[in-house]
Amino acid sequence: MDNIPLLSFPYVQSPWSHISLNKLFLTNDNDTIRYSIILGHIQDIKQCISTSKIDTKTKEPIGDLMSYIQNPSTTPIVPLLIRFPSSYNRLKLNISIKPVLAGNNDKSLVILKTLADNDDINHLKEVLQGQPYESMRIEISKLNYNNLPIDQSYQEYQRIIINDNFNKSVFQDNMMNISLWEFDSATNEYTHLFNFKVWIDASIANDIESPAKVDDRKIKEDAEEVNTQSDKKILRSTKKIRYAKLADYRKVFSFNIEDGPEFREALKTYETELPAFKRICGEFIEQRKNLEFYLRKLLLCKQKTIDLMNDLVNLQFNSLLSHFNFKTDFKTAINSIFDPFEKNLQFFTRNICDSKILDKISSTLSRNITGNEASSSNELLFNKKNFENTSKEYYNWLNKYLSNEKERPELKLLSKRKKFELSKFHYLNHFNQLLNNQYFNQLLENLFKFISMHYHGKYLHTEMFLDVKLSKNLLLGNYEIYLSALSKFNSEKFQFRQMIEACQSNEELTNVIRYNRLNRYISSDNLDAVNDNQYISKDNLDLIFAKASQVSTITAVPMISQDDQNSEIEGILYTLGGQGKQGWHKEWVVLKNGQLTEYSDWRKGKVLINKPIEIALSSVKPITYEKRQHCFEIFTSLGNKHVFQAINEDERNKWIKALYNAGQLVDTDRLKGGNKITHKENKDKQKLGSLITDLASTDKPGVPGKTLESSLSPVSIQSKTPMLEKDYLALLRSFPNSDNNKCVDCGSTESVEWVSVNFLVVFCVRCSSSHRHLGSHISRIKSLKLDNFENENELLLKYINNRMVNEYLEQHLARSKKLQPSSLNEERLDFIRNKYLMKSYIPSIEGINDLLVRSIQRIEIHEVIKYIICGADINMQVLINIDSNQEFKTISLFEYSLRKFIEIDIGTQSKRLFIISELLLLNGCKVDFLNNLNVDIGLTLEAKEYWKIRSLKLNGLLIL
Repeated sequence: MDNIPLLSFPYVQSPWSHISLNKLFLTNDNDTIRYSIILGHIQDIKQCISTSKIDTKTKEPIGDLMSYIQNPSTTPIVPLLIRFPSSYNRLKLNISIKPVLAGNNDKSLVILKTLADNDDINHLKEVLQGQPYESMRIEISKLNYNNLPIDQSYQEYQRIIINDNFNKSVFQDNMMNISLWEFDSATNEYTHLFNFKVWIDASIANDIESPAKVDDRKIKEDAEEVNTQSDKKILRSTKKIRYAKLADYRKVFSFNIEDGPEFREALKTYETELPAFKRICGEFIEQRKNLEFYLRKLLLCKQKTIDLMNDLVNLQFNSLLSHFNFKTDFKTAINSIFDPFEKNLQFFTRNICDSKILDKISSTLSRNITGNEASSSNELLFNKKNFENTSKEYYNWLNKYLSNEKERPELKLLSKRKKFELSKFHYLNHFNQLLNNQYFNQLLENLFKFISMHYHGKYLHTEMFLDVKLSKNLLLGNYEIYLSALSKFNSEKFQFRQMIEACQSNEELTNVIRYNRLNRYISSDNLDAVNDNQYISKDNLDLIFAKASQVSTITAVPMISQDDQNSEIEGILYTLGGQGKQGWHKEWVVLKNGQLTEYSDWRKGKVLINKPIEIALSSVKPITYEKRQHCFEIFTSLGNKHVFQAINEDERNKWIKALYNAGQLVDTDRLKGGNKITHKENKDKQKLGSLITDLASTDKPGVPGKTLESSLSPVSIQSKTPMLEKDYLALLRSFPNSDNNKCVDCGSTESVEWVSVNFLVVFCVRCSSSHRHLGSHISRIKSLKLDNFENENELLLKYINNRMVNEYLEQHLARSKKLQPSSLNEERLDFIRNKYLMKSYIPSIEGINDLLVRSIQRIEIHEVIKYIICGADINMQVLINIDSNQEFKTISLFEYSLRKFIEIDIGTQSKRLFIISELLLLNGCKVDFLNNLNVDIGLTLEAKEYWKIRSLKLNGLLIL
């Protein structure tokens, strides 16, 4: 039985692959039970080494035996396949990936799932490249490299977990072939990485369908096919369906009324295309009439031909023709040509292109698009004038409202905004309904059914179309999906309008307009964002109108904090002196890729006012400018000030938060202009892997301490004051002799609300821009107002002390070179680079590595940070005494730090926090989280749990 795993999981990995599969989990919807497949190397070949069924909560194996089936492949590399119930259709692929530096922006991972036994790589590549395939026979998932939670600079294998799922109704009772590919959009090339096979069985354990359920499913499947074998052979529709992607549906069924370039462009497009739509519909109606007219003429010609031939026979110049019954035979023969054509064409003109439907289409368009625009019956013109008048009135009123110092009633703003939003809705919806009216949609439905009709002999099977219930079975594939989406779209529009009317606050109204299900706006920072490249079928139709948070997509899921929100936003803002003019003006403002861009033509968004502003090199703060509230100021690296005003406090906060996040996600290579900064090497720094020995005056190497107890036991400090303070600014400034009320770099007292959590200092908003310029690998910046601090990071705030840190960071700094609050941004950036990156002013400390270990042993946080900053080797190895027999073990400094914690009291409970370990990680300590901890070095359960959580966060793994 031990060899069965080797014989039941066919896994093939390409020799050039930089990604390999470590584990595969299949889970049910609630993830209460998992099937686990573990892979390992046997004689340098990666193979399945164990299979099990486990309880997700307890991690304990479940006694059920694994089930297997004979491999049906024509050339199986293993004789068996593992069988899984189809209800376990959620996949978790635990993979090892080695970053590839070149061209990652153009690359993505693609998971291909097929039923086909043919696992030929070239054949699968053809499928990926768009070759026709049978309906519902494959599924594809895609994940961009940029979304992978891996460190691109660390050129070693890193582990992540990719979540995916498959359609159980498609793959049950079949073999499923899963392959992983790398797609390069720059070259349009697919590279095979690995593939494996499993058997999805609907008849295992609790996954057996009831007879009634099976019958219902069969009835549904039969209804989608033709009823007889002979009909199948002459079915006009094909099973080879090229499904459309989610992005295509979202483009068609988009309804964005947020004022700006997209909304105005949509109106312009409708205005341009509507007359052409009316003209084409009119010509179609005319040609339908021509078909009827010429059919009648053709039938008259046919009858005239028959009559003439009868007259010829009746002349009796050859009596044998009458004896042969030639007249009847000729009429039968010519009718055999005309009768099917006549009946089929009459059915098309009378039933498919129903004249009543066409008249309704014509009447609807004529009522709204007339040559006389002054016509009182022109409903479209009425909505257009109402929109234009409401728009002008709203923006004139809004300008006065925002400039009013005293009276700014929120309810008044809400009332005005609702009226304006509804006028936009009605105008855009009127356009949409003219091109998407019920009569035109009924014509489309008839045409969709027509192209799916089949024949009895030469005659169309009209009975199926004329039966209301049976006719639904003529809607197949994309046509059924399209009509279902169209119906849902119209329903969503109605609900959208109701949501606008029901809004009770301006914040609620903003969110309804911007984030409703009909708006295609999804921030690139949203890790739950839907994969627009997946194909839409009947089974995932709801994705078209689903919110991002409602969708389960193929993503590598990192542990994301609440800070990681949108860093992209766009909208209309009022700006001071915009467009080179005096006063306040509306602009279209776009924040994207760390740059803020202003457009003077807010209706089109094409005319740039100035060069994009680099947010990472700018400072942002909320202000009240003269009489105008809800403003914020951006102070650029060139010394320019830009003042913007939002319509309310909530909108301003969204902009400021997005600007802050954009500054954190800075492209340092772009800001540096491609220049590389070389790190200064510290002479005292030892090579990675060196051992610290003879730290105490003992004969044995090890951690300082005279006895086993003092060197081995963790040291804890009881803190009777729980860290529950949330006013972090007040907390930091309350520390005596700390200078935390002043910027640690320039000494400014204005907006000193930013901290570097790895240097444990606080600085002003202008210096924060320079810290961001260094990159998060040098200085990890957080806002004391905007960010959340938890656990170790919150406790570290208690150790922030500007005066103490400057004593060694600026020990060799000449007083004349000290940065001033009025210093230019270029001087500020040079100074901060020299201070934190180049470490130009720190002292040289003899035996600094020994001192770091001793300070860790005693949990002296201020000393620990001092020696880390001054160049101690945080990646060193240490020897510790692990038992009374004087046995020594080599471990990393990080592993040793896990033995040291600070214990705080929270109410009646206590909590252990590993802040030294956190400091080491924040300062770039290299930890191999892919390997297990040394289990015999005396770590507490809390230390192991901390290790596990940090491992998951840094590697983007889900908790297993």
